[in-house]
Amino acid sequence: MVNTSAMPRGRKKPVASKRRKRPVSAAEARRRAIRHVVRQMFGGAKVADGKHARMSTYNLPAVDAWVVFKNSRELLALRSSEVVVVCKRTGRVLYEGPANDEG
Repeated sequence: MVNTSAMPRGRKKPVASKRRKRPVSAAEARRRAIRHVVRQMFGGAKVADGKHARMSTYNLPAVDAWVVFKNSRELLALRSSEVVVVCKRTGRVLYEGPANDEG
């Protein structure tokens, strides 16, 4: 007995070429670079509620903010975490920089 489910049912469609027809413009190169860097920096990043995050940044309303921790390139480094603080109400970026949490 022949298993007909494993047999092809017809001709396969021709696969389109994966190469681009035109060269990439400078603006497209910039967009691709930004997407790449953002994915590396924030892909799977930890997001904490501001009132529970341990940060020593100055003049920030920690209660009404989200703290997004950037991914570090170095696995074992004694340095401060890099964060972006975003207001919960407006979505405005309030702070971007070190969290002053060394040690």
